[in-house]
Amino acid sequence: MFHSSAASILFAFLAAATGESPFVVALDPGHGGSNRGAPTARPELYEKHLTLEIARLVQRRLLGEPGLKIVLCRTGDLLVPIRARTRCANQANARLFLSVHANAASVEQGPGSQRGFEIFVLPASDVDQEVARAALLADDDAQAAWAAHRARTTAADSLAAARRIRWRLADALGSDRDRGIKQAGATLDVLQGLDMPAVLVEVGFLDHAEEGPFLLSEAGKKTVAAALAGAITDLRSRELRGQRDPMTTAPPGQRRGTTAGRPASVSGP
Repeated sequence: MFHSSAASILFAFLAAATGESPFVVALDPGHGGSNRGAPTARPELYEKHLTLEIARLVQRRLLGEPGLKIVLCRTGDLLVPIRARTRCANQANARLFLSVHANAASVEQGPGSQRGFEIFVLPASDVDQEVARAALLADDDAQAAWAAHRARTTAADSLAAARRIRWRLADALGSDRDRGIKQAGATLDVLQGLDMPAVLVEVGFLDHAEEGPFLLSEAGKKTVAAALAGAITDLRSRELRGQRDPMTTAPPGQRRGTTAGRPASVSGP
């Protein structure tokens, strides 16, 4: 539905008529350079290779999509510091930050024993730190109140975006692969200090005997990329239609259409 030519023309017309800026997505391929990430069964390939390929496929699928712009926060096999990834998204005025990763089972779990995708957003304690940071940087009390409101709303919007990504991945990979939306169990530094909703997705387990080879295959990479691209177009379409779920990015007096609220704690499916 969201990819029909009629819908694309309608969304382009609405964006032009309302003077909307593009829906910029900062797509962050995890790891890179000497930070290779999880190994695979193929000694020359690591997580860093897969995440960059998936990100490029998403960008390619969405190239020319009306009202959308994809910015890659890692464009090659480079070691990109966490804060540089944050700057990439903030300087691009992104409306969504999506960090792409792949998993491997821990020693305690047993290598090869786990499979499925899982999605992460900041835990409540980190959201509180983001609220305090935003208020501290404000010029006066009124701006501090607005900054705190926006930080909490952004956290709620992160959860809404995570749900949409989860729905798309479950539809593409199977609901039996859905490990849920979580706020703990992964290093989430890359989601801190951002001015927009932010989600980290682990697309599957590279050490699983079935899932690992699938993710490295052309079909697997294209399946994951199509699901992520679909979630992005869903969020853009909902924003254009003025619905509540996607993003709140406007200062007071400019309509962007969500209500504030503390995000619910989530863990597991």
